[in-house]
Amino acid sequence: MNRSAILFAGALLLCAARAEDPLPAAPALVDEPAEAPSRPAALSLLDAPREGGATPLSGEALLAACVARMPVDRIVLGGHLNMRKRYGVSLREFDFRVVADFSAHPATFLYNLFDEDGKALMRVAAVRDPVRGLLLDRLDDGPAPAPTDPIMGTDVTWLDVGLDFVWWRNPRIVGEDSVKGRTCDILEVEPPAPLPGCARARLWVDRDQQVVLQAAQIAADGRVIRKLWVRAVQKVDERWIFKDLEVETTGTAHRTRLHFDKVSFPDQH
Repeated sequence: MNRSAILFAGALLLCAARAEDPLPAAPALVDEPAEAPSRPAALSLLDAPREGGATPLSGEALLAACVARMPVDRIVLGGHLNMRKRYGVSLREFDFRVVADFSAHPATFLYNLFDEDGKALMRVAAVRDPVRGLLLDRLDDGPAPAPTDPIMGTDVTWLDVGLDFVWWRNPRIVGEDSVKGRTCDILEVEPPAPLPGCARARLWVDRDQQVVLQAAQIAADGRVIRKLWVRAVQKVDERWIFKDLEVETTGTAHRTRLHFDKVSFPDQH
């Protein structure tokens, strides 16, 4: 067994072993323990001060600042994945539970999807390998998905859930823009390993808070394949946690919203 295979297998075992419980029959979510130490109130990004920060010195410095704003603990997230037509008709809806361990090296993820009746539909483990990118394994029946595969036929891919683009390589600043009245630097990054339909990603990064507010998946010929908007992000213990994403596949008449309404930190007692 080569080194990469050993790394992936070991990390998957760690991810499964550290999950809160086996795959449940219904999406039972872990709430913040009552005895956990008090935490500062969550701050919405839109409430954060606009300080008029200076343009970053380089793409590398800006990307490093984004990574520094991401969580460093193990987090359990519970919420919903909902694909709708543009005029509001629901097409697909699932319950979604994520155990993300950012304290592991490399970071590991465990994804559980359920239907509206609580029936388990899919269980996937992932490892963010620094050389090979996001590696996924199907823990129930079915082939392992690719990082750019749509989740349950929606617009959201496995790359989106943890904003995997933030850990990509060869960053370069290509411009600036305004998003929700906030000045953003536009950063382009490349995946650490080739991905089907994705030559690079374009990120709109809030200049004051170094948080991604928008993203686009770009094909090799320059076409925008998908667009992603961060609708809600909150700051907890000096780290930003994404709670609401919306994704659209170019040329379709629908969008998918990923909303997390349950957030807990099970390792903090």
